[in-house]
Amino acid sequence: MRIAILNALPLNAFSSMNDFKLRVRRISLAELQNLKGQIVHYIRHPATVELLRRYLPLQEPNAGLYVYQPGDVIVVVTLRQPQRGQEVVELHESDLDVYLIEVA
Repeated sequence: MRIAILNALPLNAFSSMNDFKLRVRRISLAELQNLKGQIVHYIRHPATVELLRRYLPLQEPNAGLYVYQPGDVIVVVTLRQPQRGQEVVELHESDLDVYLIEVA
């Protein structure tokens, strides 16, 4: 099982599927530690990666585009308050929203 960590949910990742449903559930950062599987992540923002490494053993981000594979566990991590045009260099747990996405 793959665990895909994304900063957004690209709908084109499901281009091979004609019909699908997404169930989105907000989870805590602490719940990430309960996920088991091969982690692939696409987050390049250094402060976000640094914070996530407290909960997951993240390697270097994947350079490609995410494409859904059946059975993937998808986690989307976003800033609670997006900062347009600013580089956020320090993050706290309360700055992030984390969503677990189930595909059916």
